[in-house]
Amino acid sequence: MRKIFRFATFSIIIGLLAFLGCAEDEGTDEMPLEIAGAVYVVNGAAQTISVFDIEKSAFLSDISIPVGKWPADIKIRGDFAYVINTGDNNVQIIDLTSNTTAGMIDVGDGTAPEKITFASDTKAYISSNWTQSVKVVDLSSQTVISSIDVGVAPWGVAFANGKVYVCNTGVVYGDETTYGQGTVSVIDTATDSVLKTIDVETNPTDVVADSNGNILVLCTGNYADITGKIVVIDSQTDNASAPIDLGTTPSGITITKNGIAYITSFGGLLSFDIAASTLLHNASSALTDFAGGAGLAADIAGNVYITIPDWTGGGQDKLLVMDASEQLIGTYPAGGGASMVAIKQ
Repeated sequence: MRKIFRFATFSIIIGLLAFLGCAEDEGTDEMPLEIAGAVYVVNGAAQTISVFDIEKSAFLSDISIPVGKWPADIKIRGDFAYVINTGDNNVQIIDLTSNTTAGMIDVGDGTAPEKITFASDTKAYISSNWTQSVKVVDLSSQTVISSIDVGVAPWGVAFANGKVYVCNTGVVYGDETTYGQGTVSVIDTATDSVLKTIDVETNPTDVVADSNGNILVLCTGNYADITGKIVVIDSQTDNASAPIDLGTTPSGITITKNGIAYITSFGGLLSFDIAASTLLHNASSALTDFAGGAGLAADIAGNVYITIPDWTGGGQDKLLVMDASEQLIGTYPAGGGASMVAIKQ
């Protein structure tokens, strides 16, 4: 089974709503073969990727890249985007110079791949939610070359300091969904073995690394009485900080060049100063212009691009742009189920 989010499910709800096939809103610009700076937005219900030209501040109307069933992640490395299609058990490789599919990596039947991270230009790691494992991928041959056992229902993955950090959500399905101990598996990429398992908070779903080797683990909570928390892991020692309570259920996380982590939630955008280990905007002081956000990513100028999905299929999906002073500077209609974001610059 898939893990169900209360406000913004990235996989099951996408699958349930995929039949809506919401049409992509059109802009006015023509497609260049290469774009200097672009935001790639995954529209989960429409099963497409839209391209937002940063310089022109507009979606390119004649680019709509088809993706597979239940897209759950998009990461960009070089001139290629890697899209996890959970329902198809594969990774779709998209050539960003031509905006066409350049290959498929078969992760294996019944694996339910979720998230991807890169150790190098030739090696990637993919969480496999249904097999309690991480798949190691040779990007040159586009094949899975090994499997590493981790914890229960792995989700988010990130690379830092020669190691991959894997969020094990601990979800247990039954008549009532419950959560066991949330953990993070630490994988040595030189040996592809688990070095350590770190206890964190309830339902760790996402993890990101900053330029100083800090690993931020976003623990979502149980969508009821246990709220979300952040745990910071030092990648030098693999020791975890005390949890920082967000006071709400978070969704996505990104880090800006200034070391500020922004976190989407139903009530608005939260922020966390990594160096000071301090919440700047918590649930009671959230940036409400960005309420209902799902995926988000920051560009090199410090702007943050945030998707607001309309899971009802009403066509109110949006891409919002926040500048470095935390002001809303742009609102753009997006495709059906606009959820995940990646930036190429």
